[in-house]
Amino acid sequence: MPPHTLQEKLSALLHSPWDLVRRPFTIERLQFELIYLKGLVKEERLDEAIIRPLQHFLTTTGPDSAQELLSIAHVFSSAFITSTETRTIESPEEAANLLLEGWALLLPLDSQFLTAVYLPGWTRRKPQEPTGEKSLRGPREGFTEDLLDNVTLIRRWIKDPNLRVEEKTIGKRTRTKVVLVFLADLASPTLVTEVNKRLDAIEIDAVLESGYLEELITDDRLTVFPLIQATERSDKVTAALLEGRVAILVDKSPSALVVPVTINELYQSPEDYYLGYWLGSLLRLIRLTGNNLAILLPGLYVALVQVNPELLPTRLMINIAGLRANVPFPLILEVAFIAFALEIFFESSIRLPQPVASVGGVVTGIVLGYASLQAGIVSSPTLVVMIVATISLYSGPNYSMSIAWRILKYFLLLGAALFGVFGLNLFAVLILAHTATLQSFGVSYLAPWAPLQPPALADGPLRKPLWLKKRRFSTYRPLDKKRQGNTRGEDSPALRKEGDEDKET
Repeated sequence: MPPHTLQEKLSALLHSPWDLVRRPFTIERLQFELIYLKGLVKEERLDEAIIRPLQHFLTTTGPDSAQELLSIAHVFSSAFITSTETRTIESPEEAANLLLEGWALLLPLDSQFLTAVYLPGWTRRKPQEPTGEKSLRGPREGFTEDLLDNVTLIRRWIKDPNLRVEEKTIGKRTRTKVVLVFLADLASPTLVTEVNKRLDAIEIDAVLESGYLEELITDDRLTVFPLIQATERSDKVTAALLEGRVAILVDKSPSALVVPVTINELYQSPEDYYLGYWLGSLLRLIRLTGNNLAILLPGLYVALVQVNPELLPTRLMINIAGLRANVPFPLILEVAFIAFALEIFFESSIRLPQPVASVGGVVTGIVLGYASLQAGIVSSPTLVVMIVATISLYSGPNYSMSIAWRILKYFLLLGAALFGVFGLNLFAVLILAHTATLQSFGVSYLAPWAPLQPPALADGPLRKPLWLKKRRFSTYRPLDKKRQGNTRGEDSPALRKEGDEDKET
């Protein structure tokens, strides 16, 4: 026989799980039932937020008047429940969904409506500095797995009524909450519409982390380059919003997604603006230098030693040849062996407990390196080149970009081993041509170099001083170009010239 009452329909949907709590009680001859999932609801607040206010309301109103109010759902729920979020619903399906999201359900027996009270009680991690994005100077707070906490961190930075927070639910089974955050008077409406369109088109049963959305909404799913910026730092997301970009926050994920993004943006860090102009510019140059060393040094070493030794000084070539005299393998195999060994070494150090990784990693690296040299498996020049290249790979602030270059490093090694310096240059041009075809939500991945934007180039390899950043760059098409007024009281010729260049671009 099919269920008829709301309670029977709700019981049929839930199938009486182990953590379901059904708490019947009676007040002034009126019967109620409190239903919630243990662990998702803060049980110590049930009496304070629901039962005591309900008891006070029924005692002062009287059972007869309260019985009449049971037929007026919104009046009944708003009459006694205060200081928390409530909903009055009649659908058992909606009630079951709210129950799974941390709501407590109050059912007046023999009634066709119920009141849902939001009392989340799961364990929350406090905001702390992200382990993968450490900073020398600046805030030490990062996003957590709680969506509300993450939105609050952004609101603490941006106290602007134009800040928009739009909610979506993605995932048939997980029903994961996703919010879009942007500044309505800065972000391009076309960009916001495109982000909404891509998110609404997702049909999937589960979203467990923001990486799911990153892969599904990216412009090119086959490229190794990250076309969406992922970060756990609240100040980095805030800076992106102030440039007219859009942030995507996913419940139970500490990583926020920021779109669009350029390859230039992935080598910048908020602390560049916390440390002063000269030091910030130096840090950017160090990152770019480290990136070039990591990409080109192994391939250049193979090309010069194995294919084009005539390009090296004679004495240096003789020294390298002497040190490699006892190595039984070709240079390309030697380099590939060390590169693969270092990949395993770094990956295992991430998975190991921190005390073991810090101490055991150093000891293991020294012992293995020394033993390999003594056994004649590798040569000292090759070992030095590969260690410098591997360490330089992690000088950038974006881990996804370092992963991309870790993959392409072998592509360049292949070109260098086949054709020498010419092959290295050829394969590098192929990578550059590939990046030139990439876009991130309508923005060129190589901006501001391609297409050329002279005003934005000043804030590329070097850090532009804050007192010269009068206008926002046109890279992300912000609605409001003005960033700050003239600190000296009037428009300078340089500012007017920069504005004219922005218009021409």
